[in-house]
Amino acid sequence: MEFRRLGRTGLKVSTICLGTMQFGWSADAATGHSIMNRAIELGCNFFDTADVYSRWVDGNDGGVSEQIIGDWLAAGHVRRESIVLAT
Repeated sequence: MEFRRLGRTGLKVSTICLGTMQFGWSADAATGHSIMNRAIELGCNFFDTADVYSRWVDGNDGGVSEQIIGDWLAAGHVRRESIVLAT
């Protein structure tokens, strides 16, 4: 995996960002966790999320992808400091 420095922040982000728009819609929590685990294995440390993702699904108020990412982090799959979240 290639990395780039993010401006003057000192952060190194992977050149590939994992988008999580499908989490909570066409990818349930378990699938989302598997996808994120695989992304980490491949060297990806840059994840994108937004509280509007999956809001268009009936009965979904949004924020589901963020909840899935939070649950994944809480389960100890990876240390929070090791990933960059764009939101």
